[in-house]
Amino acid sequence: MRSKGLRKHFLSKDLPLLLVGVSLFLMAGVIHQRTKKPLIQISKQDTALNVNKNLLVFISAGNKRLFSDLIWIQTLIESDLEQYSGKDLNNWLFLRFMTIQALDPDFYENYVYGGQFLAIVKDDLEGANVLYSKGILKFPEDYKLNFQAGFMNFYERGDFKTALKYLSKIENHPNSPTFLKSIINKLKYGISNDLEATFQLVHLNYESTKDAHLKERLWKDLYAIRAEIDLNCLNHGQINCHYKDFNGNPYIKKTDGYHSAQLILKYGIKIRNLDKGQTQK
Repeated sequence: MRSKGLRKHFLSKDLPLLLVGVSLFLMAGVIHQRTKKPLIQISKQDTALNVNKNLLVFISAGNKRLFSDLIWIQTLIESDLEQYSGKDLNNWLFLRFMTIQALDPDFYENYVYGGQFLAIVKDDLEGANVLYSKGILKFPEDYKLNFQAGFMNFYERGDFKTALKYLSKIENHPNSPTFLKSIINKLKYGISNDLEATFQLVHLNYESTKDAHLKERLWKDLYAIRAEIDLNCLNHGQINCHYKDFNGNPYIKKTDGYHSAQLILKYGIKIRNLDKGQTQK
């Protein structure tokens, strides 16, 4: 009887506090459900684990292929889409690909797909360039590696000499697109800036090819180059100038100088502006 009395006494005394506590608990639950909580995002660059590649090569002993396969699978699972703006070769994904390369230099897919992912997704052009160069040292005549490395250096990095080195190796490859010769001609012009020599080179390619699409493209290039040379000669009062364009039509003289019978685009290469993400000549 005494215990029942005590229980009744305490319940009656603490009931208001208990009700307040339950109300606050329920209210907290409602607020928790309805309140949009801030997302805490940590960059993969800050959390990725990269073991020293030299140490891995040492401890892997006769299991280098196994180690490289495991790291490759893990890297694909963890890969992120965040672009890397640094040029210090410290991108975590680049370091992973280089670890795989150190463990298994014959891992072809590491160069092809790793280079593409670095260049296109991560925008790590420096890392991609290093990885491609490693792959081409191992597979010097491979079409895909030379094509990808060549166009990345041509369009993304504006490194014409390196682009020409890679693309020239696959110029006559059966898988090469018809426009590759035209690109190579422009690269040679971009390096030498010699229009006369470029005209002779493009004309040689025009005469030697049997591809109709390539002939059409090269003809337009020849017209543009010839017109630029001739109009520069005529409008600067030089001697021995051509007075007719590549199609045999006379140049038109106006008050501000000579002009071609048809609209021409200045011959050359447009490359990506890496700082502004725009296109420039």
